[in-house]
Amino acid sequence: MAYSVKQANEYIAANVSSVNGKFRPKYHMTAPIGWMNDPNGLVFYHGQYHLFYQYNPYGAEPGVMHWGHFVSDDLIAYDDAGVALAPTEKDEISCFSGGAIVAGGALNILYTRHYEISDVKKEKVCLVRSSDGKTFVKKHHSVFNNESLPKNISRSDFRDPFPIMISDKFYVFVGGRDIELNKGVVVVLSGQSLEKLEYDFTIGPFDALGDMAECPCYCKVDGKDVLIVSGSHVEEKGNDYKNTHTSVFVVGEIDFENRRMQVEFIKEIDKGDAFYAPQVINNTDKPIIVGWQEMWNKPYPTRDMEHGWVGSFTIPRELSMRDGDVIQTPVAALAKYGAACDTTGSVPKCAEITASFDGHGAITLQGENGQIVIGNDGGVYLDTINACNGNGCIRRTNATYKSCSVSILLDESCIEVFVEGGKEAISSRMYIDGQLSLITEGNVKDITIKQIGVPV
Repeated sequence: MAYSVKQANEYIAANVSSVNGKFRPKYHMTAPIGWMNDPNGLVFYHGQYHLFYQYNPYGAEPGVMHWGHFVSDDLIAYDDAGVALAPTEKDEISCFSGGAIVAGGALNILYTRHYEISDVKKEKVCLVRSSDGKTFVKKHHSVFNNESLPKNISRSDFRDPFPIMISDKFYVFVGGRDIELNKGVVVVLSGQSLEKLEYDFTIGPFDALGDMAECPCYCKVDGKDVLIVSGSHVEEKGNDYKNTHTSVFVVGEIDFENRRMQVEFIKEIDKGDAFYAPQVINNTDKPIIVGWQEMWNKPYPTRDMEHGWVGSFTIPRELSMRDGDVIQTPVAALAKYGAACDTTGSVPKCAEITASFDGHGAITLQGENGQIVIGNDGGVYLDTINACNGNGCIRRTNATYKSCSVSILLDESCIEVFVEGGKEAISSRMYIDGQLSLITEGNVKDITIKQIGVPV
């Protein structure tokens, strides 16, 4: 079957009315229909944020992957801009993940041209350009020859390019695998032009990258080099890496001239069971990341209920350093959409709840058929065992807290918990019927609730 952008957009227009919107988020970016996963090509261009994503419009499951496209002025309210890329080339079955950069006045996208039939698998780094952020033109050839990789780096598992520019030179971070060690690595390519890239050096392996590094990206956070990367099939270690797949901050100093990275520490980005493949937004003053608010290899209730959609983005998170640690906080623009509300008898399903624990305590959000619990028993935890998400669990922070603050974002089926001003985060999904009531026990104080309303 041949695919095209036109065909995909026509299918969406003809079928979007069949989607069941019962649990669809209101302010977390969500595709109009079908399956969405990794954020792709996040960039500020021509006065707007462009946020692309892995997209199968034809079903609520992974399939023939396209690039969907959102446009936003402030990273909260957004417009659906349709499908940007479809697998149209002879040597691609899917358009896998990648990144974007503004150069030469144009929006330049590097993506993974993925081909896989039977035992034949190929992944190539390819270039797309747009002069208006609306129409996208593919270059037919690959911009890098996989055969030039060191012999220990896989030629077929080689994907998710993310470009940056330093001193008029392009550097591109690509997810890779060391086939001799069976461990994930980040491959760095470079070149004077995005049309032709060469192998430069490799970062890793690290245990946190499992057997395959995916979706690497890079930013500066208060003077520190931060590599953001996801690992596949990562071995659980204490309270870390409980999802098999994980995403981490690798913090240190990258010496591009001498082709190496001095790592200071590695930190799991989110302790929940619904966070993967975060990417930083290119061409912004502040480092801001967006993740996929789902996870591989778990139940997807909206698919099982035949609602016609799966997946959303996390709220965009601003990064900073505090006391030598990476801090994540919801993007500042969210504040203008919050309004005080009458919570007598119920809590809005689109809300920000802030509270403090002065010792042990718990906040329960109770609905008709389930509940979620945010508590502190020495460590802050999120309990979704009864949240009707098909894979409920209890996930908790690494740090212990005698007292701490929490900010809880609710959005229909999304929940994100930020602990102690963003020192740690826990994200999950919930599919609870009816209104929510708030019940507290123990040492909970300073509760405030704001309803979040975003124009449609």
